Amino acid sequence: MGLFGFGRKSMEERQEEALQSAEKIGQGRGFTGRMTKMMMGSEFTDQVAGATQAARDAQQGAAAAAMASQSGAPTHTATVTQIADTGQSINDNPIVELQLDLDGRLIGLRTLVSRLQIPRVGDRVLLVDGPNGEQLYGGLAAG
Repeated sequence: MGLFGFGRKSMEERQEEALQSAEKIGQGRGFTGRMTKMMMGSEFTDQVAGATQAARDAQQGAAAAAMASQSGAPTHTATVTQIADTGQSINDNPIVELQLDLDGRLIGLRTLVSRLQIPRVGDRVLLVDGPNGEQLYGGLAAG
């Protein structure tokens, strides 16, 4: 056990608690949420709510892509034609907007990418067919 009990929880548990706290602030719930809304205004708390929702969406997308690829879901290779930073991140990994060329079809995708493997224009990336027919980011394509 670490100082002040910090050794009891894993990094993922602490990060989940921090995201839940941010969600409460964005919704204006609890003492901190109400004070933040009062002091900073509802526009700020709306921005916090949007950022936490984007973080949740990115987490779910990354988890779904990993599960789908492990279960043998079909994959496709696409080429990055455009990338834009959203200014949001999870665990220092950015959430980006990708414009992809998949067999002559342009696809827009908002996803979490590893900060160690951020795709660039011209890079080939893997897309995994998600459980609901959507395309999920599966990382950079090999070679």
